[in-house]
Amino acid sequence: MRITKTALHALRLEMVHPLKTARGTYSAREGFVVRLEDEEGRVGQGEAMPLEEFGTESPADCERALKEGLNHLERSITPLPPGEGRGEGATDPRLDPRRLPLPLGEGWGEGLQTRTPAARHAVEQALLDLEAQRRNVPLSQLLAADARSVVHVNALLGAASPEALAQEARRAVAEGYETLKLKVAGRPLAEDVTRLSAVRDAVGAAIRLRVDANGGWTEEEARAALEALGRYGLELCEQPVAPENPEALARLSEHSPCPLAADESLALPDVTQHILKHPETVGILVLKPMVLGGLLPTLSLAREAAKRGMDAYVTSSLDGVIARAGAAHLAAALPSGRYASGLGVGHLFKDEPGNHPFRPVQGRIQIPRTPGLGVN
Repeated sequence: MRITKTALHALRLEMVHPLKTARGTYSAREGFVVRLEDEEGRVGQGEAMPLEEFGTESPADCERALKEGLNHLERSITPLPPGEGRGEGATDPRLDPRRLPLPLGEGWGEGLQTRTPAARHAVEQALLDLEAQRRNVPLSQLLAADARSVVHVNALLGAASPEALAQEARRAVAEGYETLKLKVAGRPLAEDVTRLSAVRDAVGAAIRLRVDANGGWTEEEARAALEALGRYGLELCEQPVAPENPEALARLSEHSPCPLAADESLALPDVTQHILKHPETVGILVLKPMVLGGLLPTLSLAREAAKRGMDAYVTSSLDGVIARAGAAHLAAALPSGRYASGLGVGHLFKDEPGNHPFRPVQGRIQIPRTPGLGVN
C-alpha cells in the first residue's frame, strides 16, 4: 500500500451549551482531520482532537506532529503481511501494532502512551481505515474477527440545572437509551445530590445511572460523595480521585457502594501498569483512544485487562464523528460488551450531521457492514 496523497484539515465543533466538568467548561472542541489516499484511490480518514487536561498533547504540538508525520507517509508503505487482520488468507484476526508502519511518536508497539497521542490516533486510524478497505472488511472485523455488530451506548447529560437535566434525561430514555451519565464534582456535593436525584426521579429505577468525577475529589470528598450519590443506585463512578493516586482508588474500591472505573489514570503509563499489576485497584477501565494513542494500543490494553479479570468500555473525549466512528468499531471488538460505551455525545454539538451511520438509534450503534471506517 502506497500513500499517494495526504491532506490535513482543521476541525472546530461548537457545543450547543457549554459542558461543565471538574476539569473545566467546554464551549467548543478543536482538532484536525487527516485524509490519506492510496495508489488505488481509496481514502482513509482519521481524527485528532487534542485535550491537554485529559492527557494529550497541545493543539500546536498535535498539528506539528501531524505535518511531520504526513510528510513521511508520502513514501512507500508496505501492507500488513498475510494472516494479520481478517481477510483472504487471514489466520489471526488480531493486528500486531509493530507491523503497521506509523511515523509518529516513539515507543510504537512498546507502550500505551506517546508524546503526541492525538496525532498518533489520527494517522493510525486513517491507515487502519485504508487497510480494512484493502481487505474489504469493516474496521471492527479487522480488529477482531468476532467483533459484535451492535454497540450499546450511554447518553451524556449536559444540562446545568436539575430541572433541565430531568427533561434531558426523559428525552434520552424516550429515544431508547438505557444508561445515562452525569458529570459531577467541581461543585458543592449538595448540588450534585440534587441533580442526580432529579434525574433518578425523572427516569425511574430501571435506567442505569453512572457519574464521572474526572478526578475532581480528594479521597475524603470522594468517600462522602460516593456514600451520598450511591443511594441513587449508581451503575459505576468514573475516576473519583486524582489520576496519579491509584492507592486512594484502591482504598475507595474496598468500601464503595458502586463499582469504580479508572479513566484519566490511564493517561499515565506508570499508573496504568500499577493498575494492571494490582487489579484489585479498580474493576473497570474507561478507554479513550484519543488519549491512549490509537485504536490498536487501546485494544491491547483492553485485552490485557481482561486477562486480569477487569472489564472495559470505550468513551470519546468529546470527539467528532470520524473519531467516534473508530471508537465504535473498537467497542465492537472489545473482549466484553457488558458496559455501554460513551459514544452518544453527538447531540452536544451544534453542527452534528443528522444522517451519519454512527448516530445512536434506540441507544445503540449498528456497526456498518461496509469496508473500512464507514464514514464518507
